[in-house]
Amino acid sequence: MGARRRIWVLSAAVFAASLLAAPAAQAEFHLIKVREVHPGSSDDSYVVLQMLQPGEKFVGGHSLRVYDASGGTKYTFTFTAGDVYSSGYIAPNGDHGNNTILVGGTGVQAAFGVAPDDRAEAGFEIDAGGGAVCWLAGQPPDCVSWGNFSGSPTSPTGAPAEPAGIPNGMALRRTIAPNCPSLLEAADDRNSSALDFFLAFPSPRPNSVTPTERACSGSGAQGGDQRSGAANRAAHPQTRIRRRPRRRTRDRTPTFRFTSSRARSTFLCKLDRRRFRRCRSPFTTRRLSFGWHLFKVKARAANGRVDPSPASYRFKVVKRKRRH
Repeated sequence: MGARRRIWVLSAAVFAASLLAAPAAQAEFHLIKVREVHPGSSDDSYVVLQMLQPGEKFVGGHSLRVYDASGGTKYTFTFTAGDVYSSGYIAPNGDHGNNTILVGGTGVQAAFGVAPDDRAEAGFEIDAGGGAVCWLAGQPPDCVSWGNFSGSPTSPTGAPAEPAGIPNGMALRRTIAPNCPSLLEAADDRNSSALDFFLAFPSPRPNSVTPTERACSGSGAQGGDQRSGAANRAAHPQTRIRRRPRRRTRDRTPTFRFTSSRARSTFLCKLDRRRFRRCRSPFTTRRLSFGWHLFKVKARAANGRVDPSPASYRFKVVKRKRRH
């Protein structure tokens, strides 16, 4: 009986040691990065968190903190305690992770058509002029700062992103370019907000959306272009059409309004088969013929870089109905 007890104790010790040595990837919460920050207005500020691995989904009881420009705590969001696995934080595409969780205010759904994942928070506000956001459960906590931030959050952020602050209607998004330009990896975090984030149009992505990120094959480059994807967007301005005619319109001289992700940008417009020419927003077309037309516009930043993917809109000018 004594021998059996010794064998049992030895086996239990070996089993316990194996548990300590095994990775805890299926019950973790620290391999999470801040993906996107949107200051917003009318309670539509939000933060998107992104997971490096499929197992990083047990976030219950852990917190995201928003700081003001001086480093003071502005808001702390704590996820509902408990086993979040059963509450829906499961990667829709669990092969490599990169799924997201949307945290935001009560106006996010009205502004963007998607609801925060855990709950909508009244008073969840982010200052556009300067501040920081930290995922406190990281090892070390993952933080991003921007604008005139002068505080010292719990993790180094290097030079703040966008010294002038986040422009109205824009967001900060993490670049995933360094190794595999189509997948968020640990190497993408260089502890420098200025290097790791770029201005982008808001695109809040809740947990229910299947990740678009994909692992690279071979050396990690796709098509040999190391500056494709997010890196390309970070280096070039992005263009968005904010006002346009209806898809079928009777207006033969429609007006377009557009904007750039970079301040002090100029614009180039083209209509149908004509060449790109300098233009301003708002832009009113010449008198158009009946039928289909295609309008394109691209921003050119102050540093000379041009949006490689112009914003475009296809519409049809139709005749007015005759009254009898």
